[in-house]
Amino acid sequence: MVKHAMLEAEHRGWYKSSGHVCDECVDDEYLKSIIRLNANKQECDFCGRKTRSHSAAPVATLMEPISSAVFYYYNEPSGACLPYAEGGYLFDTIGTDDVLMSIGLECNDELFKVISKAFVHDAWVDTAGGHWASSHQNEILSQSWNNFVEVVKHEVRYFFSRIPTSTESGSQEYSPLQLLSVLSHLIQELGLVNTFPIGTSLFRVRERDEGADWELNQELMGAPPSDRAAAGRMNPAGISYLYLAFEQETALAEVLDGPPCSAAIARFEVQREIFVLNLTSLPQLPSIFDDSCREHGEGLLFLKRFVTEISKPVRKDGREHIEYVPSQVVSEYFALAFRANGQQLDGIAYPSAVHPGGKNLVLFPNNRGYDRNFEQVVFQSAHEQKFANWAELSAGICC
Repeated sequence: MVKHAMLEAEHRGWYKSSGHVCDECVDDEYLKSIIRLNANKQECDFCGRKTRSHSAAPVATLMEPISSAVFYYYNEPSGACLPYAEGGYLFDTIGTDDVLMSIGLECNDELFKVISKAFVHDAWVDTAGGHWASSHQNEILSQSWNNFVEVVKHEVRYFFSRIPTSTESGSQEYSPLQLLSVLSHLIQELGLVNTFPIGTSLFRVRERDEGADWELNQELMGAPPSDRAAAGRMNPAGISYLYLAFEQETALAEVLDGPPCSAAIARFEVQREIFVLNLTSLPQLPSIFDDSCREHGEGLLFLKRFVTEISKPVRKDGREHIEYVPSQVVSEYFALAFRANGQQLDGIAYPSAVHPGGKNLVLFPNNRGYDRNFEQVVFQSAHEQKFANWAELSAGICC
């Protein structure tokens, strides 16, 4: 029986430990739920907490989700097929304590020691799918995005569906066209296409030079004419998009560099329900210990990085027309090729790069001819506001 138990432990990678633990001894909500589900004792062997009802579960019930997370990201060197050279393995290994800390296990100190000692091996290497040379899905997507950026900025801009195989980077990576398709699938799977109701207020700011006398009307406070549309974060040069913000302070922060300055501030209102790719509030990452949500978590890890990339500040040094190309290609794809339940998008909501917590909205034109229009919103009012110093400007932005 002892030999059988040892073989069983070797096979699963950990020994069964005695003792019971309560949900107050772990921080992760998923692990807490596992304890509550399997509680069969009224006293915790680690913190000493006693209750009238069952509140402590066998430590072994925690080992399954914890070991699942460990083996998702790590493996022992021989099982990971780590190359062996004279004198040892090709790469350094790390101990179990470091592995548990790297996956974010926060728990009672004594419980941590018991869990660490329960593992059969104490030497680990980074892996994906158990192999040291493989990559996790979020890493493959990130590598594919890096390749996408390089390709559309410096190699092929308009017909990347016909990129030669030699141009694509790694065998595990997606081509630029495949990446857009995967991105579409992720967005629909995570429910990131939202509607915004009629009456939603939106703001747009234009810097107004001293002595300017142009009217604060819909035409001049709206999107520029196509022949004057410069390349922006989301729109290619010559294709006019309407950039708005959900908050007045965000609109000010996006446009004004510093005092003294004067701003023309317009308020628009949504006049029909709009269908928007909402990148401003991604779902929370699931627990690393919940193996049923691994695929969901991998997609979210990539999307968080993707949103950061397409909304990060770009230096205005004359090369911004190059730096904006990747987000422009993505925007045109979602404006023209993407459909969610057969519905075309009206625009993309994305986080402000210059006003933490602020949200921007870029609307796609309904008509792409010279007389482009944005019938999703209607102009309501506009006023001028002057900022003589940083205190006034900060008050306007932080209000």
